[in-house]
Amino acid sequence: MLIILAPLAAWLLPVYVPPNSTAHVTAHLPPGLCNATGTFAVERPIAIACINPSTQPALLSGSVAVEYPRPPPPEAPKAPRDSILAVALGVAAAAGLSHLLGNRRELLAALPALAAARVKRALGLEHPVRREIFKLIERAGAMTPSQIARALGKSLGSVQWHLFVLEREGRVRSVRVGPFTYYFIDPSAAAEVILSSVDPALLSPEDREKLELMASQ
Repeated sequence: MLIILAPLAAWLLPVYVPPNSTAHVTAHLPPGLCNATGTFAVERPIAIACINPSTQPALLSGSVAVEYPRPPPPEAPKAPRDSILAVALGVAAAAGLSHLLGNRRELLAALPALAAARVKRALGLEHPVRREIFKLIERAGAMTPSQIARALGKSLGSVQWHLFVLEREGRVRSVRVGPFTYYFIDPSAAAEVILSSVDPALLSPEDREKLELMASQ
């Protein structure tokens, strides 16, 4: 871009970020005139501003690139799930025959719960990427999706999908503090990590209350 800023004028570029996601911004702009330069990640809408404080026209040149996350793929491990369901159905059929022959109602009643539990485990930590994410969060105490994606060398969209599955299955929990969403397992350990990574003076009363509650658990 090449813009001539009038005296005491400002140029604004709003950057939209979809809810519960992260955009990567690369700004090559004059640091003396603009409030953003380099590459950084944002999790809420921002505005990049360039201001000409002088009484003479100023030449503004540079570029801004915004990379938005791809929507999480509808990932469903069909082969493992189908094979588990096939095994469960086979066992259920055998149990049904056993029930007809020997009236073993207790075994027949227990089989659906066993099959459901096995399917649920297949959707949880049995996935290798989710195991890695779970171990990372367990070691670190609390991490954002961007931190996990960088640590694993995975795309942000893929990491967000796996975090969604882990949280849905009750393996991890999340909390939003300021512009960031942190995922954690142990609330008290997570509160300590988050407090050490942010300036307490910049925390809103609501965020401070969240962390105090987590620290007491």
